[in-house]
Amino acid sequence: MKQFSSSYCFHKRVFKAFALLFLIAFLGAVSFLGSACGNKINYFDYVSELRSNIFLASDENFALRVYSVKREIPYTADGVCGETATLTEVRLSAGSGESDCKIEFTVNGKKYGGDASYDNVKSEYSYSCSLDSASAREIPFTITFGDTVYELTAKTVLTENTLTPKNILNAVKTSEGTLFKNMTDKYGFKGEIYLRLIYEDAPYYYLGIVSREKKTVAFLLNAETGKILAKRES
Repeated sequence: MKQFSSSYCFHKRVFKAFALLFLIAFLGAVSFLGSACGNKINYFDYVSELRSNIFLASDENFALRVYSVKREIPYTADGVCGETATLTEVRLSAGSGESDCKIEFTVNGKKYGGDASYDNVKSEYSYSCSLDSASAREIPFTITFGDTVYELTAKTVLTENTLTPKNILNAVKTSEGTLFKNMTDKYGFKGEIYLRLIYEDAPYYYLGIVSREKKTVAFLLNAETGKILAKRES
């Protein structure tokens, strides 16, 4: 009888040990599945073009615009967000392009610049370089045409009331919940997002969503409230 009790207790302990191991494994699997299903998608990861700052300067001779950009390289509207590069792009409207133009500027104590190229279609000089200038508030420039040198400072259009690009994206996601839901599955977001600060007498945001089928839903937004001012599908 004692041998039977001893054997019974031994097998009971073994059964409990296996049951405990099974329970731990089961709970671990449930926890993993729950965390995988519960992970929130960061839609900002699907932004393939971001223009987050604009700087302006002008005088009687020319108008200067500077864009802080992060853009997909190569640039293709195919509904898939690829690798991006950070750039500062300078656009200078001046003259007919007959004169050579050199653009120099300073950001965070470092000097950048070089010879600008002229676009006959847009009638402007352009220069770009690999530089993140999004956090700057003003950029001093030296513009050289032949022997003539101009100095001016381009200032940001952002104000203390301008929403950040992430806040703008969240505002659209809240307003257009069905659109985002229909384009999201367990693998992520089935599209890419263009988010550009624009300026026409005041700052605005353009937000475009491109699907894998290359269909676009575009929004124009108030930069201070996130309110959708216009919507277009194509």
